[in-house]
Parts: sequence; C-alpha cells; structure tokens
Amino acid sequence: MKRPIPILCAVALAAPATPLDLVRNGQSVYSIVIAPDASASERHGAEELQKFLEEISGARLPVTTESRSNMVLVGRSPALNKLKLSIDFDDLGPEGFALKTAGKHLVIAGGRLRGTMYGVYSFLEKLGCRWFTPEVSRIPKMRTVSVRELEETQKPAFEYREPFFAEASDADWAARNKANGMLMKLDAARGGKIRYFPFVHSFEALVPPKRYFKDHPEYFSLIDGRRRAERSQLCLTNPDVLRVGIESVERWIAEHPEANILSVSQNDWTGWCECDNCRRVEEEEGGSHSGPLLRYINALAAEIEKKYPDKLIDTLAYWYTEDPPLKTRPRRNVRIRLCPIGACEAHPYEQCRYNAYFMKNLRAWAKITNQLYIWHYNTNFAHYLLPFPDFDELAADIPMYHRNGVAGLFMEGSPSRAGGAENAELRSYVMARLLWDPGTDVERDIDEFHQAYYGEAARPMRAYFDLMHNEVRMPPRGKGHHIWIYDRPSAPYLNEEFLAKAAELFREAEAAASSGAVRNRIRKARLGIDYINLTRAKRFSVEGGWYRPANLNALKDRWQTFVTAVRSFGMTHISESTLLSKDEQDFETFVRPYAIASLENERLRVHVAPELAGRVTHIIDKRNGRDLLLHPEPGSKQYPNLGGLTVAPYADYVSRQPWSTSWSLNRNTARQELSLTGVSENGLELRRALKLEGSMLRTHTVLENRGSAPVELVLQSRWEVDPGSLEHVIVSYGRQDGATVEKQLIEPEKQPAGTEFYTGAEQPNGEWRVLNRAGGPVIVNRFAKDQVARCFLNWTAKSENRVALAVASPRRTLQPRETITLDADYGVK
Repeated sequence: MKRPIPILCAVALAAPATPLDLVRNGQSVYSIVIAPDASASERHGAEELQKFLEEISGARLPVTTESRSNMVLVGRSPALNKLKLSIDFDDLGPEGFALKTAGKHLVIAGGRLRGTMYGVYSFLEKLGCRWFTPEVSRIPKMRTVSVRELEETQKPAFEYREPFFAEASDADWAARNKANGMLMKLDAARGGKIRYFPFVHSFEALVPPKRYFKDHPEYFSLIDGRRRAERSQLCLTNPDVLRVGIESVERWIAEHPEANILSVSQNDWTGWCECDNCRRVEEEEGGSHSGPLLRYINALAAEIEKKYPDKLIDTLAYWYTEDPPLKTRPRRNVRIRLCPIGACEAHPYEQCRYNAYFMKNLRAWAKITNQLYIWHYNTNFAHYLLPFPDFDELAADIPMYHRNGVAGLFMEGSPSRAGGAENAELRSYVMARLLWDPGTDVERDIDEFHQAYYGEAARPMRAYFDLMHNEVRMPPRGKGHHIWIYDRPSAPYLNEEFLAKAAELFREAEAAASSGAVRNRIRKARLGIDYINLTRAKRFSVEGGWYRPANLNALKDRWQTFVTAVRSFGMTHISESTLLSKDEQDFETFVRPYAIASLENERLRVHVAPELAGRVTHIIDKRNGRDLLLHPEPGSKQYPNLGGLTVAPYADYVSRQPWSTSWSLNRNTARQELSLTGVSENGLELRRALKLEGSMLRTHTVLENRGSAPVELVLQSRWEVDPGSLEHVIVSYGRQDGATVEKQLIEPEKQPAGTEFYTGAEQPNGEWRVLNRAGGPVIVNRFAKDQVARCFLNWTAKSENRVALAVASPRRTLQPRETITLDADYGVK
C-alpha cells in the first residue's frame, strides 16, 4: 500500500514557479506591508528588511500599512488575511514564523513577539546575509533580488537561547542571530527577551542572613553541628523558611513585573543543611541533596501560581544537587537548570567516559520533567585567554540536548563586560546558530566566519583552529586530550609541539593580513599563546639557596608587555575571579625570590620556604630524583604560595582558608633538622620541628594560645602529592575499626575528582598510603591517631594528577597558655 506524500515533499518536487523579482536592476515595484497595529518587533523587522534590501540592491522598498499590488507582507495584517493562506499561528508560537510565496507576493509572518522579525532575518540569510559580530557582517551585493517558490516554517529548537559573552550582548547582533537571553541588550523594538529576577544563586537574597540569622539561626543550614550564616544554604524543611521565601518572591514580582522567571536557587558554594528533617527527606529521595530543594521549590511554586499563574520558578541542579530526587517531580511552573560543571568540554558528552556521570543525570532529569534548562560552560574560567577547543563538543551536544527534550540553554562564557575570552566572537556566533537550529552546518558556519573576520589571513587562522582541535579529538583524528573549565596553562593539550606550530601559523596570519583591523584580531587571538609562554617562564625552582624564576627581571618586563597588550584590547579580566589590576598586584607581591632552608640525608632532599607560609616546597626522593610533592601551576592565583606541605590553624573543619601565619626560621645547625616559629591571628604561636629519618620527613607542631582570650580552633597538616596517572592510583589504609580500605580514585560514571573526609572508626589507623598500581613509589603519611579527629582526602585527574591528604586535630577551645600538638610524618616506601 502506498503512503501519502507529505505536502512539503509535493511542493519540493513540483516544477519551480516563476521567481519573484523583488528587485530588478536596482529598481523595485514592491512595498513592505505591515499591520496598522503591528508589534514593535514587526515594525523593526520591516525596517530591517528595508535597510538590508537597500544595502544589497540599492532599491529602497517603502513600508506601508495599505495593500499594494506587489507586496512583501511582514507579519499578520488585514492585507495578509485577504490572501486566506493556511498559516497556523498558534502552532508557530511567539517566535516561530512562515516564509511563503503566494502568487506575486512574499509572506514573512509569525509570532508577534519575535517570530515575524526572526522570519525577516532568516529570509535575509537565504539571500546570503550573515552577522558574525557587531562589527563584521556579510551583506551580498546584487542588482536583482529574485525569490523562488517558498513554503517553509521554522520554530526555535529551544525556548531560551543565551550565548553568554560580552561579545554577544549587542542588541542588533542578538536579534539578527535569534538569541533571546536575559543578559543581552534587547529592547522592546527587538522583541524583548527572557527576563529573570534574580538571575541565579539567590538564597542569600531570599532569606538574608543579615536580617534573620541573629534571631532565627534555625532558618539556615546546620553544618558540622552548627547553624551557620556564612557560606551556608537554607534549612529547606523549616516551614518558616518557606513562608519567608514566598514573601520574598512576591516582593520580587511586585518590584520586577517584567520578569518571566524568578530564580530561587542555592548559593554558589556547598553547605547543605544536615539537620534531622533535611536528612530524612534526603533518605526518602534516594540520598539526593536535590530532594529537600525540589520539595521546597514545588511548595513555593504552588503558592506563587495561585496569584501569578504566568510566572515560572527556576532552580539549579548544580554541584551537590545535580543528582535528581527519587520521588519528587518538578511542578509545571518550575524550571530546572542542570549544570554540567564537572564535564570534559573537549568531547561530545555521549562519547567521553568522564562525562558518563552527567549523561546519567541528564537522562534521569529528562524523564521527570519536560521543562529542563541547561547551564552549559564554554570557556576556561580560570584563564579566559587559553585555547579552548570545544567546538566539536558544542556541535554534538546542543543537538544532543534537543534530543533529550531540553527546553532552554544558557551558554556561560566570560561575564566580563569588556569581553576578551578566547574565540568569544566565533563561539557566540556558532552557538547562536545551533541554538536556533541544531541541524546547522557548523563547519560551513566556522568557515564563513573565518573568511569574513580574518580576510586574507583566514587560511592560517582556520589552520590554527584545527590545530587546537586536533589536540583533543579522539584518535585516530587527534591526540585525545581532555579539557576542563578550570584547566591549567600547563595542561597536556597545550604542549610544546602545539605551541611551536601555533606560533608559526600566527606569524603567517599576521603577514597575510591586509588591514589594521584584521591584524588586531590576529594579535588578540595570539594573546592565549603569549599567556601560556609567560606562565611557563614564571615557574619557580631552587637554586643557590633561593626559590625563584629563572630570569626574574626579564619575566617582569614580559609581564608588563603582556598586561599592556591585554589592556589595549579593552580587557579588564583574564579570569573570572579577579580584575586584571588585582593580578598585577599579586604579581608584584608574590613573584620575587624566597630564601630556602634545606634538609638532606642519604634518601631525601627537602626544601622549606619560611616566607611562603612555612611551606615545604620539595620532598625529593634521591633514588630517582622525583619530587613527591605536586608542583603547583605557575598560572594559578598567588603562585608560588600554593601546594606543598603546610600546617595551619583553622576556625573549624569547614573553613576554606586557614588563619594567616607569619613564619620565621630558627637557628639551625644540623643538616637533617630545622625548626620554625609561626605567629598567627588571635594571639596564636606555632612551633614546628622538621627532621629527616631515612625515607621519612618527621614533623612535630605545637600550637599555643599566647593571647589573653580563649580561641576555638582546629590545627591541620596537609600535603599535595603527584603519584602519576590517577587511572591506576589507590589510597590504601587500615581503618580504626580494623577494616581495610583500598579506594580507587577513578571510577566509572563518576567525575575524575572528589573530596571525602573520615571520622571515628572510619579514619585511617595512623597511616595511609597513595600508590600507583602501574608502578612508582608508595607515598606514605603517618600520624599520631590520638591527636587526629578528622582526615581529609581530595583528588583530581583534570589535567593534573593531584592527591591531597590532610589530618586535623580535634576542635578545641584553647585557653590562654594551652597547647595542641600534631605529629605527622611524610615520605616514601
């Protein structure tokens, strides 16, 4: 039995009708017809069509509200209605449109909010128009503009589409590329945009600690036995927190009636509530921290819906809430923004084993809601300038999101208003096209961008683009390296071979550039390579009793030249966390020589930098010359005051930063022993002795309260080691209850990174080891178990192999003249 042929196919196979000549030899008999009550965006669309047709052909078509004999009908109007065409405007929605030829007329009509305007831009794209950046476009020149038979409808793949770069915020660029994001400068004339209030991480604004904590600490998270105001979340099972939250959202709506979506979302840190009620809900929801959150959000959304049925409530599935709950389902007026913050961005998510954890979460969330948003990451937030070859991933995963029913995408790049992130212009353009149509030809889009943006230098710049991606493409196409959103300038994909080839291509591109504008674009793109080379020159080493870079004066000159170049492009940030001016201050503060004290025996050589928080910077195994300690990344903030082996007082176990301590070296004569004294905040004094015994460095630390008031504190000793590839690394120990643990750090369907802590019977019984089953030394940390109340393990395989082990004393209130002792040994077997 023959199946009926769809109407669209029948039209496509029919003989082409006589083309409509909208313009012939620079002249036109056509008028652009809009409705007398056309929406602001329909009027703007008509004006844009008039503008670009004139730029293309020289003919200026008049815009009118009256019927004409030859019409380009823009939007619904009485003139369009008379044609009695079959256009399902309800199905098109606010952003969809139809392109039709009807006799001698051309119809561009769709949703009044933005659809008709988008139809105008799609029609102009068919004529060859492109808007690559706010400054660079491609508008073809033709004296005759002919239109063949058209019968087409389009609707956006996603209801929310935001490429989040400063370079994408321009109102005209965003409208022409059919983006509707919150942070774009879109006005009513361009159809407005999706509006949030607040945008994200709103718990502190929802229930402000400054207002409520003093009288109602129970509103905030119970963390490690205490209600906390700082770096806390909310106690989401407390009914008064729901009441206050509803009041806050209703106030937000009154103050910001334009907002479509109200974000009720966790603060940008951990600190979930550990009270009995919140734990009970987590257990009911399969152990997921998202359980209490989603129950709270649903309850709040139900109340808001009664008064404001058109408003949506947004929350995050982020970090500790990324796993979906077992039972609770989002209400219809709730949007979940799922955030793949731990994913490898080099490879399509479905093809990278490190992203299996996220695909599991995505599919699980997609099963319980058809209103899922994604907060996607597409830059290096620690180093905006670093090459970030994620275009294969974007080309695969935006369509993948669509297949999995995702409704909206926020594509986070650089939030710096001045812009400057690597390939931000190209990335914004390609993302915008994919967000509208996941089937767009990405390779064509990339080629067209390069040709317009780089002109005669397009070939070497496209070759550089491919060179980057060959570092991460899976074999046999490439080398298969991974990339992460906080990757390092010394990451494996940024190897010396890559840098040498990149430098050659940039030289070729600059030589080919025929204008100052193109040369500037090339020099801006080259900043990433300059930055990598600069950070590598910054690496410290020990020489002649000093810890310093190889050529400090030359390094200072290079740094100043680099900063001047960055500023010449208007950039204010080279990372998310700090202003460039703060980076300059840190360079001046930290990049200088530091005196080193050394210990040595037949097995180990140890270097200590008293001025760097009393840090042990090297523990070198003399058998093979290998340093047990991880060498910190020179591109990191406050380098070289990082990593190594340190001891410091903390306010408690959950504090992120230790109290500042100033260390000095005591007089030492023995080659295998030294001692230091540290003066810390709150009147604390630390006395530390280090001694080599065979293959172990023994440390003995006494902390004394030399002040006049009691101080509550924890004393912690921590080291960071590099055991080689974590694929084969285990952490091995006997527990205090007699059980044996061999913890594999890299596990299927989990991120290649993590943090754990152990207390009581689960703690190591005075020793734990880091060993690589593929070979290498067994790294050992021993401690006096009666002095230790908590052990911490942290690891990552994201472009470095780092394992951190920390042991901490019991939390105590130390009276004046009282002391705490912590003995810990570090070495190799």
